[in-house]
Amino acid sequence: MRKISLLLVLISTMHSFSQSEFQVEVDLGYAFQSEMILNYESIDNTSAFGVRFGVNYLKMFNDKIYVETGLYGKYNRGNRRIETLEFTSHNLKIQLPLYIGYKINNAWKFSVGASIENNKNFENIDFKTEDNLRYDLLTKLIYVYNNKMQFSFYTNWMINFTYDVYTISSPKNGLYLGVIYQLWKTKKAKEDKK
Repeated sequence: MRKISLLLVLISTMHSFSQSEFQVEVDLGYAFQSEMILNYESIDNTSAFGVRFGVNYLKMFNDKIYVETGLYGKYNRGNRRIETLEFTSHNLKIQLPLYIGYKINNAWKFSVGASIENNKNFENIDFKTEDNLRYDLLTKLIYVYNNKMQFSFYTNWMINFTYDVYTISSPKNGLYLGVIYQLWKTKKAKEDKK
């Protein structure tokens, strides 16, 4: 998993200096998983309210294929109950996604990718252990409303094993609706469109 993390970071860094588009994205959604176990007890209500916010860099390779990366903050809030104990969980994680996308037509785009996210809070990260990071499979369907505004349906699905002590505040899967605002395109992107 460390090799995958390093590869994703290197690839996304290389593309971040030559992107054709710079965007801001905000997503609201629902995070969930089938069950959670803490101290051998099943936790009721495994879902959480989720917000993703961040910046995107997008590079078109031709008229149809593109690569997208970015940097996101990911916040989840959920109410939990173990027998008679009730508590609210909050967390804020940093997410680094990398997608390969396909422009279906002028109105629709679809991309598939993966992301790296801190599994532990930064003050608890121990580089001697393997559970510092989380890896997700991502999909994103985008509707292009106009030159500046797009709407998205984003999903994430955790692909590595992690103990439920980490997913209590950040469930394994998520479904989000979002808004993408394009700040600018580079000159190269404008020339490619001609």
